[in-house]
Amino acid sequence: MNYQYWKQPHLLLILIAIMLISNHLDTNHAYGKGKLYWIERDGETLQDKIVRANLNGSNIENVVTGLQAAGDITLDLRNRKMYWITDYASIIQSANLDGSNIENVITGFSFRPGEGKLRITCQNGKCEGIATPKDGKPIKLPHEKLIAPICIAIDENKNNIYWGNDHLDIFQSSNLDGTNIEDFEIRELIVPFNIRMKQWLHPINIEIDSDTSKIYWTDGLASKIQRANLDGSDPEDIITDMRTAYALDLHDEMMYWSNTVTGKIFRANLNGDKTETLVTGLNFPYDIALDLRAGKMYWLELDWQFETGRIRQSNLDGTDVRDIITNLNSPSGLDLDTEGPYDVTPSSNKLTTTWTNVKTQ
Repeated sequence: MNYQYWKQPHLLLILIAIMLISNHLDTNHAYGKGKLYWIERDGETLQDKIVRANLNGSNIENVVTGLQAAGDITLDLRNRKMYWITDYASIIQSANLDGSNIENVITGFSFRPGEGKLRITCQNGKCEGIATPKDGKPIKLPHEKLIAPICIAIDENKNNIYWGNDHLDIFQSSNLDGTNIEDFEIRELIVPFNIRMKQWLHPINIEIDSDTSKIYWTDGLASKIQRANLDGSDPEDIITDMRTAYALDLHDEMMYWSNTVTGKIFRANLNGDKTETLVTGLNFPYDIALDLRAGKMYWLELDWQFETGRIRQSNLDGTDVRDIITNLNSPSGLDLDTEGPYDVTPSSNKLTTTWTNVKTQ
């Protein structure tokens, strides 16, 4: 090293800054493990597929194709797996994050639109179904075939899957391999009679807070956000009178959600206190995923008229809104893999800013 730099501290600081920035830019070019995952319609086959891309929207690739009516998707980052709903809300499937090793985790029963009718009767908490095909004999369905998942989440601490059952208006859970399916109802307090009756659930999005063993959900019929223990006990209204509370995500003792009617995204403490409006003027904000490491929020927006959508991004406080990926075909779910280094496009602004800061020292 030229020891004249030690006699000129300003030049030394500038040299160190340039070295650090050069290393940072090389690192960003080398790494690319952070990923966006979503479900989308294939315009050629008219089937659904799972797609992923870098967090900046580059390197888009199909990881699972040929799906029938895929729905919600969730990632199990601890085990490096993804789980999703498919085949007209009758099957929960899983795969590795690269799309390999696809498995049917739980297989239920559901008619495709127009193929028949399903009648369900329940007694002592257990239900049976009679499926009557449009052409064919009635089919008897046991309780475990009536899973009808409408939304899905993972509790990584307990290695459990949770989903809302659209047939039975309850929540259900299982082990990650689909074994040990359990039901739990939400029993709503009816005043002034002081009795609890089964709540007719219509959960749109669910999230698990593993730290407090709570399940949170947005309810499309009740127009509110609720939470309960993971066995369904002690239900609480967290946010009420939201017209259509839709997307939901939890992180860092905060919850973020969208209202599709007003086109806004909000956040509040997990108990509903200190509600903030973060982003306005959106077109049906459908799903939210948070990247706390980078301080970013991602969401899906849909245009129902043209069945198109886009993924957008902002800071966690709603500032700096920008498009990440546009012209999506009927997207229906979003989640993030934020493990490992990020693929972030380097910016010369970082060098300019650092240089200016050094010169002012």
